[in-house]
Amino acid sequence: MNTSTNLQTTTALFQAQGIEKYYEAGGQRIDVLGGVDLDLNQGEMVAIVGVSGTGKTTLLHILGTLDRPTAGTLLHSGDNIFLKDNDQLAAYRNKTIGFVFQFHHLLPEFTALENVMMPGLIAGEDRSKLTGEAHDILARVEIGHRTTHKVGELSGGEQQRVALARSVIMKPSLLLADEPTGNLDSRTGGKVFEMLQEMSDSFSLTVVMVTHNMKLAKEMDRCLTLSDGKLSE
Repeated sequence: MNTSTNLQTTTALFQAQGIEKYYEAGGQRIDVLGGVDLDLNQGEMVAIVGVSGTGKTTLLHILGTLDRPTAGTLLHSGDNIFLKDNDQLAAYRNKTIGFVFQFHHLLPEFTALENVMMPGLIAGEDRSKLTGEAHDILARVEIGHRTTHKVGELSGGEQQRVALARSVIMKPSLLLADEPTGNLDSRTGGKVFEMLQEMSDSFSLTVVMVTHNMKLAKEMDRCLTLSDGKLSE
């Protein structure tokens, strides 16, 4: 677990205030999030748990600016993020937020190294600098010997380590993980989680992880439950 201290007395790095989300389907309104408030401090790890269908992934997508809320505000260091237009949001997301999903979403035609470098290449970063940083991060997640292998040549656990390395190459402030160990056996999943903790500690990275694994959730700084559209401790 992270050893962050005095979390409640620090100024929150990210603040979600009154986040609501509903959809219209067949003339009916489907409420998913009913006013979610969440403060996230730098370097802390927060688990979000709850039964399937409660909106955990929807909330993660809004925190990651992949989706806009119906109502509510998302602040990063006091800046109202959803006042940005879509192009500005895309640039913000690329540099500020890392993602790790249950399905790794790696690009099969590229090597492990190239997959890790991809966010930086999209942002126009220097290729030689990116190459060195990608090698370093892949070594951190203990897969430095597989950099030239394509996705199909890697095991499930190795693929998820590459996805984790890719998520931190831009040194984001926030990492969002949606069931990152859900497709892995308990031993491999535990190892990936340990690496997630290490990344948080090394980069003072704020982590929000949606999981059904209560054992892992209890190892994080806070465990929150999403139910009836609201978060609770």
